[in-house]
Amino acid sequence: MGLKKEERNLLEIQEIDIKLSQLTEKAEKAPHRQKVVLTRAKIAEGQKRMELIEAARADLDSKIAVLEQDVDDFNRHMKSHQKLMQESSDHREVQNFSMELESLMKQKEKRENEGMTLMERRAEFGEALKDTAEKTSQLKNIEAQEVAAYKQYFEELKQSHDELTVRRADLASGIKPETLARYESIRDAKNGIGVALYQNGKCGGCQVLVPDAQRADIEFATGFATCPSCKRLLVVDK
Repeated sequence: MGLKKEERNLLEIQEIDIKLSQLTEKAEKAPHRQKVVLTRAKIAEGQKRMELIEAARADLDSKIAVLEQDVDDFNRHMKSHQKLMQESSDHREVQNFSMELESLMKQKEKRENEGMTLMERRAEFGEALKDTAEKTSQLKNIEAQEVAAYKQYFEELKQSHDELTVRRADLASGIKPETLARYESIRDAKNGIGVALYQNGKCGGCQVLVPDAQRADIEFATGFATCPSCKRLLVVDK
């Protein structure tokens, strides 16, 4: 294929631009990146769950403290009543103290039972917190591994990207600025393809067969011809 240097350069630039786009897409859709995003979402969910558990446990601690104080108060009142019963010689008074003491004991037992129930719930919260913390820690380890893998993957893509960019700049130096500008403009408007090879009367970009009446203008053009159908630049395979 007897192509001019400028034509060869532009075709190679087109190939490079396609590869650069593919590298960008690979970076955006890297499996490690997707896993990192999902893992971080799970970590955030776990941390939120731990915050809720800790808040609920703190609320139970406050309620338990109140119940324990109530039990202490009942014990103090019961001791006082027992002392008064022992010191009293009045039968009715002793009977009243006994009834009050029985009431205090029932209230005390009720508070103790409530406290036991809350303590059991607090223990359950403690187990849930421990389990969630362990799972969150495991997720953080997974995240660190995925981030390291993504960095390595990204570095490999970046190296390829840098090499292609250097090569592209070298090729671009051998193309007229106005031609390169036309190519860039067309490429932006045509899904990344700005130049195509013309062979056997067909445009390699849109695959449309050029009418016989227009082929001569393309095949004997002094510069880059344009496809009458897709308007891409054409490099004629002579």
